[in-house]
Amino acid sequence: MKTILVTGCNGLLGQKTVLSGSKDNNIIGVDLHKSPIISDLRYHRLDITDKDRTMSFVEQISPDCVINTAALTDVDLCETRPDLAWKINVEGLINVSEACLRTGSKLIQISSDYVFDGKYGPYDEDAPPNPINHYGRTKLESEKVALSSSPDNNIVVRTMVLYGYAPGVRPNFVLWLINALQQGTQVRIVTDQWGNPTFADDLAGLLIRLGTSDLSGLFHLAGGDLLSRFQMAQLIADAFGLDKGLIKPVITVQLDQTAPRPLKSGLKTGKIERALGVKPLKFKEGLERLAGQMGQLSPNPT
Repeated sequence: MKTILVTGCNGLLGQKTVLSGSKDNNIIGVDLHKSPIISDLRYHRLDITDKDRTMSFVEQISPDCVINTAALTDVDLCETRPDLAWKINVEGLINVSEACLRTGSKLIQISSDYVFDGKYGPYDEDAPPNPINHYGRTKLESEKVALSSSPDNNIVVRTMVLYGYAPGVRPNFVLWLINALQQGTQVRIVTDQWGNPTFADDLAGLLIRLGTSDLSGLFHLAGGDLLSRFQMAQLIADAFGLDKGLIKPVITVQLDQTAPRPLKSGLKTGKIERALGVKPLKFKEGLERLAGQMGQLSPNPT
């Protein structure tokens, strides 16, 4: 049984990682809140940007692996508050990385397709990064930190368009769209942003497998379908029996978003498929599982 520390354990991916690993491992969670969302979790309140406390805590428990899901992921906020984004996404990770180096713990750092410019996707692990917004720049820097501090032990996992259901987390694209369509709200969805929607439960299970393995290096972990956001929205509406007529196609420039987005993105997952003998979950399968978790009726057959 491995001892695995999950940072950001009250977030969507953090909760899913805790649940995925709890059966066969000793899971410890940390986050900023007074108490954990998962009630029976061994939990400690910790801000990873506090270097002294982070170093002391990690040394105290000396985990076999730390899975760092803590991050500022609001892309537009990262653009307007670059100092805050750097503090959390880079300086926080530096603290965790230095602590892991002292204890010999494996570190798994979560990164993003936003390290790419979105001109030539989908991308494999050998593609040259070229972030076009501040969030992507913080993620690229965090990758360098994680892989340089212990290259034979640490892992960076790039993922994208994470979706799923968990208590107390802010809505992801899928949950936001379901809620909007259920309310009868017309939504504008872009046709020119492409990527792999990734079911959080599926990603979490693979993170645990990586955390208990001897693997190291950079891996892409994302869903099994390359889709535009508009195509994703159409499939979501079909799966939950919602009105597709409320979904209006637009292109990205019409949304006037604060931070530029990579458009032709996507992640190739052949490396992790070979390493672990897995196939990424298809979007329709993920939506079926999500519907079950949300207590919805079974998705409509298509």
